[in-house]
This record gives sequence, C-alpha cells and structure tokens, in this order.
Amino acid sequence: MSHISYNKQWQDAQIAMVDMLAIETPEQPRLPENDINAAFQLVATMFVKYVQIFRRLEQCYDQIVHPQKRRLIRVVLDGCMGRIIELKHEMISMDYSEYHYFDDILADLKLTPNDLDIPIPNYFVLERAQAIEKRERLLGQILARMTLENETQDTSSIMTMDDAIRIIQSHERARQGRLRAKQIGELRLNDQRARQRANMGESKMDKVLAATIIQKYYRRHVVRREVKKFREEEYMFLGMVIFIVF
Repeated sequence: MSHISYNKQWQDAQIAMVDMLAIETPEQPRLPENDINAAFQLVATMFVKYVQIFRRLEQCYDQIVHPQKRRLIRVVLDGCMGRIIELKHEMISMDYSEYHYFDDILADLKLTPNDLDIPIPNYFVLERAQAIEKRERLLGQILARMTLENETQDTSSIMTMDDAIRIIQSHERARQGRLRAKQIGELRLNDQRARQRANMGESKMDKVLAATIIQKYYRRHVVRREVKKFREEEYMFLGMVIFIVF
C-alpha cells in the first residue's frame, strides 16, 4: 500500500473516532439503561468499533514515515487502546465473564471473527528491543545454568552397591533399635506397675483410719435401725403390718 492509501486509512479512522465521540458524548444526556442486556449490547458494539479503529491506526503508525503525523497518530493510538481496556472492564462487570460473544454484532457490522483480533503494536517491540534482548539473554543464561546443574546432579546421583548396602544396614539398625527401645519401655512400665501393687498390699492401715471406718459403718447401722423402728410404729398406728427389709 502507498502513503496515499495509509493517509486515507488514517482519515477513515479519524472519522470513525469522531463518530464514536459523538455516541459517547451526546448533546443531550442519555437516560440510564435499565436493561442489562441492552447496556451490554451498546458497550460491546463500541468495543468492536474501537478495535477496528485501533487496527487502522496501528497500521498507519507502522507504515507512515512523516514524524509529525506519527506523533499525532501515537497520541490517538494510545488513547484508543486505553478506551478499549475501559470498555473491556465494563463488559466484564456486566457479564461477569472475560469471554464474550459478538456474533450478532459482527453480523450487523459485516465483520468476521478475525477482525476482532487485537495485534501487538510493532512499536512495542521496536522501542523495547534492547530490553527484550537483554531479558532473552538473561533467560538463556539461567536455562543453561539449570541444565548444567541438572546434568551434574544426574551424574552425582548414581549410587554404588556399597552405598546402597550401607543405607540398608543403617535403616535396619534403626528399625531394630526402635523395636528394642519399645520392648524395654514396656518391661519397665510393667515392673513399675507390679512394684506399685506390691507396695499397696504391704502397707498397713493406720489405727485412726481404721477407727474412723468402723465408726462410719456403725453410725449407718444405727440410723437404719432407727428408721426401721419409726416406720414400723407408723404402720402399726395406721393399722398396716408391713415388713420392711433393708
């Protein structure tokens, strides 16, 4: 395409941008839309049209050589990309999804799904060529270092027969030691319990404690006998003879 064609494409993009500004900033304020589907349809249509404007401006900025025109196109291009991001966030907030369907809009505008592809601007790569090259070089060094470390680890991780035998022996000794410690602990616990039972059997009861126990049982016997006598007298007074066994 010649410079005339790109200038014509830039003019078409400017006309489309003016139309979008007229839609977004009407002379009379637009009434709030209560229907969420209608609101989403409006925002999605604006999104598709801004994507088409962005694609035209990106081609113009990449092909036009005139520096003054490039500076002007760059400002409009950055603003268009910012507006696309804003509309994308609005659609996500209304549709609660990052994936949207524009089939009906594409049919109305006579577009194809390929027309919705958002290419990466070439000036992103050109202006950051040194940074990208530096990053790729750094990543290459890191990957080379990791590959070398993995190779050394693979060669050093080969186990000999003697090493394997020593590891098996150490694990077996540890297992036997744990079993032996468990058995010794159980034996000590059993001895301690037997010693406690023997001490309890050999201990003699104190005289004061023995007298207290005897007094407790005797007082209980006296009280039960008095209660029995009181009940017998009460039943005899009522003309009832009942033998109460305690």
